[in-house]
Amino acid sequence: MALNFDEAFLDVNDAGDIPTSDNISGIELRLSQVFVKENGTIRFPPFPGFSKLYVTTIVISDLGNVIQTLDLKGFPKVGDNEELPVDRTIFFYQKTDSSPKPPSQIHVFISVIKSKQALRDVGKVMTSLKNDEEFAGIVSTIKSIAKDATAAGQISDLVLQVTSIIGKFLGNVQDKPLFSWFKSFTNLGGEFDNAGISIVPKENEKVKVVINNIVRDKEREEAFLAAENVFPEDFQVTENN
Repeated sequence: MALNFDEAFLDVNDAGDIPTSDNISGIELRLSQVFVKENGTIRFPPFPGFSKLYVTTIVISDLGNVIQTLDLKGFPKVGDNEELPVDRTIFFYQKTDSSPKPPSQIHVFISVIKSKQALRDVGKVMTSLKNDEEFAGIVSTIKSIAKDATAAGQISDLVLQVTSIIGKFLGNVQDKPLFSWFKSFTNLGGEFDNAGISIVPKENEKVKVVINNIVRDKEREEAFLAAENVFPEDFQVTENN
């Protein structure tokens, strides 16, 4: 379940202070894969060794709503070597007259958590989170630093505090997540330099996660097509480790 926020609560009115390419016409981050290699549950007959898992996704940007995505999904019966049905857009920007400047930084946090009890109603969990005073205070702090190019470390710490609050409402979950990943996409880091699709993977011994970073630059694409006489689907897909 995704939590939609009131703009008055989260909106940042000014564009980011970090200069970005005015040629970028669109940015999309897509969570394309969550593959569970080992679910953390021992299998022995007659028990199949399934696990109950939550996937938490948090996306923060310096443009528009501070928290672009806050999503919690539950999966009640997950075995080893199983891909979770999570393929979805977690951030989207399209250049318009009212929003001509693209974001200069997007921060993504993804965590896979094992539950020790029956899965909670994620809708109720998210509602409890929205009404939590500590959560409101964290969001206010994130809002105040979201445009600071040096704030990635602070944002990471604040995101971990949000996950702790979520854990409080989830109840009896494993202390250590099967997987956690905080990834920043920034113009200073060069993540928006190349038009097309960049595949950004991360994995540990238990879980593999893949994000597709899709950058659209209409002027560069048209120039490339004119010079090479190829179609957009011929663009090279790059993989970033």
